[in-house]
Amino acid sequence: MALQILFFTAGCPRSQITGKNLKKAVDQMGLDATIEMIDDPKLHKEHGVSAFPGIKIDGQILNEGDFRSVEECKEILSEFLNS
Repeated sequence: MALQILFFTAGCPRSQITGKNLKKAVDQMGLDATIEMIDDPKLHKEHGVSAFPGIKIDGQILNEGDFRSVEECKEILSEFLNS
């Protein structure tokens, strides 16, 4: 079963770069995952995300407001997969 990752963006450069880094991390780790990009303020609020970029996996907000490199995205994904 594919891992569902929600990526919350406001379209800012920090969000765009982190989104690309998240995709690279998923590819490099060989994960079966889909990343849904969400750029809708209504959905941001519904999911409890108030700072961007935001990463939410399986109902857990794992990043909110911090730029993440590819390696940092891998760490976030690894911690989630190991929990």
